[in-house]
Amino acid sequence: MISIHGGVNPTQFIGLSTCLFAFVCCVIAWIGGRGFPRFRRIAALLAVLEAALFLDMMFSGRWLLHDWLENEAKARGLYAARAGPQIAALCFLGGCAAAGIAWTLWRLRGKQGATLAACGGILSLVCWCVEAVSLHAVDRVLYRTFDGIMRVTLIWIACALMTGVGILGEMLAARAHAHP
Repeated sequence: MISIHGGVNPTQFIGLSTCLFAFVCCVIAWIGGRGFPRFRRIAALLAVLEAALFLDMMFSGRWLLHDWLENEAKARGLYAARAGPQIAALCFLGGCAAAGIAWTLWRLRGKQGATLAACGGILSLVCWCVEAVSLHAVDRVLYRTFDGIMRVTLIWIACALMTGVGILGEMLAARAHAHP
């Protein structure tokens, strides 16, 4: 959670900025996509996702979920055996990501910008889930810092760029095809 007194650290700032960038791009595309109902649905769905990710960054929702799951595991005496279920969850997430991206490639074929944006949204959601699962080996990679900034920010930046640039590109392509 962002501290009122401590301000925002560089990693939090990057996280909030990336979500805000993608959200604004999706809203611009949603507004600018009038007359293209299918495209507007994608833009609206991605805007809701990015808004949720922004609020999560603001209030540390994934860590509240992680802490609740950790406390439940400790209360039930399952905490020491958590690695197996965490690895299974990560494998499941990998399968879901692959299936979601494959479905997106098939469903949005020919719509390069929308495909890029949807894949960015899928990867953002999977990243959120991976962080909530919080396997120590994965955490050591994601949360290693360089000059006070965690590696995970590179994933957030890439996903936000995919979503924002993709959805704006699709809006421009839809307009170009509508008004040659």
